[in-house]
Amino acid sequence: MLERMLSFYIFVFVSFTAVVFQCDSAPIVYTITYQQYTTVQIGWTQQQVTQNIGSAGNLVSQSGTGNTAITIIKYTGSQSPLAVATFLFQGGILLSKAQIGLDTTVYTITLAQYTAIQTDWTRDQVTKLVGSAGCNVSEAGTGNIAVIIVQYKAAGTTFGIVSLGFVGGKIVSKFEVGFASTINNKINLLQYNTIQTGWTQQQVTTLLGGSGTIVSQSGTQGSPYQITIVQYVGSQSSLTAVTFLFQGGILSSKGQIGLDTGIYTMTYQQFTTIEIGWTRDQVTNVVGSAGCNVSEAGSGSTAVIIVQFTAAGATFGNADLTFINGKLTTKTGIGYFLAISNKITLQQYSTIQIGWTQQQVTTLLGGSGTLISQSGVQGSQYQITMVQYSGAVSSSALALITFQGGIVYGKTQANLDTGVYMITQQQYTSLQIGWTRDQVTQFIGNAGNVASEAGTGNVAAVSVQYKVVGTVIGTVNLIFSGGKLYIKTGFGFK
Repeated sequence: MLERMLSFYIFVFVSFTAVVFQCDSAPIVYTITYQQYTTVQIGWTQQQVTQNIGSAGNLVSQSGTGNTAITIIKYTGSQSPLAVATFLFQGGILLSKAQIGLDTTVYTITLAQYTAIQTDWTRDQVTKLVGSAGCNVSEAGTGNIAVIIVQYKAAGTTFGIVSLGFVGGKIVSKFEVGFASTINNKINLLQYNTIQTGWTQQQVTTLLGGSGTIVSQSGTQGSPYQITIVQYVGSQSSLTAVTFLFQGGILSSKGQIGLDTGIYTMTYQQFTTIEIGWTRDQVTNVVGSAGCNVSEAGSGSTAVIIVQFTAAGATFGNADLTFINGKLTTKTGIGYFLAISNKITLQQYSTIQIGWTQQQVTTLLGGSGTLISQSGVQGSQYQITMVQYSGAVSSSALALITFQGGIVYGKTQANLDTGVYMITQQQYTSLQIGWTRDQVTQFIGNAGNVASEAGTGNVAAVSVQYKVVGTVIGTVNLIFSGGKLYIKTGFGFK
């Protein structure tokens, strides 16, 4: 339960981070000091936060109504335009807060200290070992459910970071990025292939002659639910890496990048020929090679293997196949779109309706497009197929059509609609959750760019985009569900 709670708040913090780096570089009106940020407490009302800081901040996102309404407000640091504080309110009450760059103190941690830290340690134990309390980058909840994410700079690295997650004052997870470059333990392909899921962590350590670097750890120390992720570097190249995931000290999954230097190619014709439900041997017979095992997990009927091929004729393309219990369940092609010959215009895209058959789409467009992804039993009502077409006017334009059981379930377009649809910051702020599409259109003065559509009736979802007046990259995204505004999100406001 605590681990799931922490995962949610880590997601919130990562979302905040994404907001920060998508914003326009123009000066932001609403500023905050580090002292003001630390003064703000979880549980405060939005009005209390506004009074403490002296302004209402920029509205980044809003969804829901009443007690379930979620609102995200952003401020920029008073000392640096790169520093940002974000506050998340639920029902007008502060649920969580996060900051980047407001606390300018440098808190460092060594690899030895990071390795020594154990889950269940208190904040005081960590502080005593490391010599500093670290930077509170995110806080949520109070008392026994208080979640705090603390960050340190990884000593001896340029960009290395260590994140520690505390729930109720005790560590439930630790995570690092950057220390991996100092790994002394090496691994070759033969050793990697020898190691099997179900091995103990001690067996892996004995075979490889070292324990590797702990990248992440969560759960009670020594419990059957403790999750530990360990990394090794390839013996032939420092650019290769192997990752092992242990649950309760038992190897649950393994993955490798660059360790297998074999070149396994698959043509687009082979990719489209392969059918969901085929065995690994059937795929190998068609392609002519077994592919690269990039990841393995589980055993027996729950064994999952991800196999990768290089997309023939593409510079960076890949074909990824997922096998469960020895049978193909999902195939995804990236890069084959370079060979797309089927074109689509905005008028054709707009003509296609949710509920059309795949044959109707193919007939209208004069071709079946390029298969990007497919999963589910061949021909079943649950099979999901994603097909891509390129724009008839611009090579940078494209459309993605998603079929479920051969019926159009959703469609998405980028750059097919070249119209310019503007919105002001004041209009964005005035929009109310629950407004109909017609109300929004009438208020703004245009219908916006319909980026994607899915579903029908009360479950129909439509995503509409606008460009923000007076900004370079400012964008507003509105999501309608069942014809009513459900979520609004804005980036790039001055």
